[in-house]
Amino acid sequence: MNTKPAPFAEPGPDLYRRNPFRISGLTVHATARDIRRRTEEMRVKARLGADAGTGSAPLPLDPPPDPDAVQAALQRLRDPVRRLEDELFWFWPAHNASVQGARDEALEALRDGRIEDAERLWADPAPGRAAAVAAHNLAVLAHARALDADRPQDRELWAPALRHWRTVLDTDAFWDLVAARARAADDPRLGPGAADELRERLPAALMTIAAQVAVRSSRDGDATGAAALTAVVHDSGFDEAAVDAAFREAAAPETDRLRALARSALDRAEASPENACDEAVHILDHTEPALDGLTIVLGEDHPVMEGVRDEIAERVQQCTIIYGNETEDWSKAEEILTRAGALAATVTIKTRIQKNLDTAGDNLLYGTCWFCGENSADDKATYEKKMYGNVREEFGGYMNLQRQIRWQKLAVPVPRCAPCAAAHRGHGREVAGFGCGGGAGALVLAIVLIAAGAPPALPGILVFLVIIGFFAVMSSGNVDGLPKGAHATLGSWPPIRERLDAGWLFGEKPPNIN
Repeated sequence: MNTKPAPFAEPGPDLYRRNPFRISGLTVHATARDIRRRTEEMRVKARLGADAGTGSAPLPLDPPPDPDAVQAALQRLRDPVRRLEDELFWFWPAHNASVQGARDEALEALRDGRIEDAERLWADPAPGRAAAVAAHNLAVLAHARALDADRPQDRELWAPALRHWRTVLDTDAFWDLVAARARAADDPRLGPGAADELRERLPAALMTIAAQVAVRSSRDGDATGAAALTAVVHDSGFDEAAVDAAFREAAAPETDRLRALARSALDRAEASPENACDEAVHILDHTEPALDGLTIVLGEDHPVMEGVRDEIAERVQQCTIIYGNETEDWSKAEEILTRAGALAATVTIKTRIQKNLDTAGDNLLYGTCWFCGENSADDKATYEKKMYGNVREEFGGYMNLQRQIRWQKLAVPVPRCAPCAAAHRGHGREVAGFGCGGGAGALVLAIVLIAAGAPPALPGILVFLVIIGFFAVMSSGNVDGLPKGAHATLGSWPPIRERLDAGWLFGEKPPNIN
C-alpha cells in the first residue's frame, strides 16, 4: 500500500539548489519519455567522463551538479507526489504544454540571464493562465534569488519574496492549475484535495525556511542580518502562530545542542570536582554567544529562550557549587555565579543563584583573615568582639517605680589567621614589657637620686613622669587583645558594621551599669 508523505517534509535554505528541475535542466512539463532520455544521456556522459551540465536551464547552478546529483534528481521526478511539490518551487510556462510551438518570452529571457526582462514581462502578464503563472514565477524568482545570495538573510531580497508568495496564496486561479497537475499525475496518493493541502501547508514551509536562515545567520555572528530578516518575517502578514512555530522549530537544533553541551560539562564536573570550575566556564564561554544570537531571532522573553537560559544557568551553578565545596575557592566561585545570574531568565533561577552567591560571599568573607586579607582564616585564631545593643529602660515593681536597664549582647566573630593572632599577642606583650621595664627603671633611678641626696622634688617629678609615661605607653598597646591599628579596622568588618549602623556599641554592657 502506497503511503503519501507529508508535504514539505524537509524544507530548508537549499530548497532551490536541490530542486530536481533545476539540477536536471528539465522543465516542469517534462514527460516520462523526457526523463528517460535525460537519464540515458547522463549514462553516456558518465562513460565518456563528460560534464553533466544542465543545458539552458534558468538560474544554472554554479558549480554545476555532478552526474550523481543529476541521477538522483531524475529519480525523484519519477515520484508524482514529490514532483508536484518540486513543480511548486520552479518556473512554469505561461502556456499549457498542449499548446504546440508557443513561445514564453519571460522564460527565454530568464534562460538568457536577462532577469530584469523576465521580471518586467511577469509584472505585466496576459490575462487568464498567464497571469496566475506570472504571479507564481515572480515568487519563485524572488525566493530563489534570496536563498542563492551571498547573504541570504538580506531583507531587501526577502521582503519581495514573501510578498509575492502571499499573492500566490491568494490567487485561486493558480491553485486550480496545481489541482489540474495533480489530476494529470494520475496517482492515487494525489486525491482531489492535494492542491488544497499544498496551499494550506505552504505558509509553514516558507516560514520555516526563513526562520532557518535567520537562526543560521545569528549563529554565524551576523546579528544585524538576523534581526533584519526576523523583522521582515514578522511583518510579512503571515499568521503569527505559524511564524512563531517556525522559529521554534528552527531554533530547536541549536537549543538542543546547547543543552547537551551543558549536561556533558556537568557530568565531567561531577567526575572531577577539582576541575568543575573549568567546566562551568566552558559552558558559559560556549553558550553565551549562541544564546545572544538566538535572542535576536526569538526575543528575550520568548518561552524557549527563558527555558534554555535557565537550564544552562542552573548547570553552571551546579558545576560551581561542586567546585566550591571541593576546593573552597569561593573567590572564583563568586565570579562564575555572577555570570550565571546574569544568564538566567526567570526570577526563580535568579533567586536560587543569588542565594548561592550570598553563601559563596559569606564563605569568602569568613574564610579569609580580616586583618591581613591574604591568609586563610583559622577557626582557632578567630577573634571575638563583644558588643551590646537594643538598650531599653523598663519600670516594674510597686506602682512601676522600680527602674531597670535591659540590653542584648553578643560576641561577633572576626576571622583571623594564626600568624596574625600570634603577631597581635606578641605586640601586646612587647608593649607591656616595654612599659613595665621603663617604669621599673625610672623607679630605680628615683631611689638612687634620693639616696644621693637629690632635692626631694626631683624624684617626685620623675615618679610622676614615669606614671604618665607608663599609661601613655600602655595606651599604645592592645585594645581588647588587638593592636590599636588592627582594632580600628573592626568597624569596617561587615557584620560589625551592620550592628554599628543598627545602634550597637562595643563592650559587654552600657556604661555606669553595675
